[in-house]
Amino acid sequence: MSSEMDYIKSLVSAQTYLYQYGAAFFICIGSIGCIFNLIIFLKKNLRKNPCSVYFIAYNVINLYQICISLLQAILIYGYSISVATWSNSYCRFVYFSGYVFDILSSFYLIMASIDRMLCTSRNARIRRHSNHRVAYTCIIVGTICCMLFHSPSLILVNIIEIIPNYYVCYSNSDGYLAFTNYYLLIKVILIPTVMIICEIYTIKNMQSSHRARVIPMSNTMGTVLNPGRPKDRQLIKILLVNITVYIIFNLVPAVISLYQQIVQYQSKSLAQSQMISFLTTVSNVAGFIPICISCYINLMVSKTFRNEMKNVLLCK
Repeated sequence: MSSEMDYIKSLVSAQTYLYQYGAAFFICIGSIGCIFNLIIFLKKNLRKNPCSVYFIAYNVINLYQICISLLQAILIYGYSISVATWSNSYCRFVYFSGYVFDILSSFYLIMASIDRMLCTSRNARIRRHSNHRVAYTCIIVGTICCMLFHSPSLILVNIIEIIPNYYVCYSNSDGYLAFTNYYLLIKVILIPTVMIICEIYTIKNMQSSHRARVIPMSNTMGTVLNPGRPKDRQLIKILLVNITVYIIFNLVPAVISLYQQIVQYQSKSLAQSQMISFLTTVSNVAGFIPICISCYINLMVSKTFRNEMKNVLLCK
């Protein structure tokens, strides 16, 4: 019994230190990285490309997630401070925004990959759909749909007292909880699958473009789309590496979500329950890593990005 309690205490301590130091480190590098990403993708020579529009939206959402969602996780798991239980309105907003911004981050990355898949197509009619008008429309419509889809949390989530003097921001609706469990399971499986499919088609299109010259074509916004241009190639490279990193780190939440669904009805000891809780918190931190290191990935893989970063730092 003593060894089991020592084991549980060690897991609790590891979880606390993970958020106090590890997550705090990711907040610092992640917020700085997102700001630099926004500065660079907003530069005139890059924002002409529709893919950069998706990257701008992606980094705006990521900055919110890092500074708000990850910070709240640090306060809860690192310092046992739950700001979400201050009021019902704030509780619902936190729950709602957490779901919305999490799905929008991956949605914008998927849309960027679809844009690059269209841009690299040998079919001129397909390439025509890679433009700013489509990008802005997808961002606006997708954002509204995500907000409407998660709007039930603004009604069904409340501050609940689970034990005397211990409150959590949660839903007491069994139907909504079951829905969110299956939704999260589907999300962690479906999103990486869609990204992999888009990544494969983009690579195939690029290989085809090397074998047969693709004639540049002006879109409705007056932008020339040509996957052979250096900046287009650099954006494709940035996107493919970011997607690969996203998939690798989100395999952890996917595996743990599957495991939780398998063992949810099995009787578990206190040590086993604590281990599942620990793995869940680790997976939550792992899910933030791709968005925190995105800027540094871009620096490593793209010469264009490095040059733009150098110009920003030198105030050129």
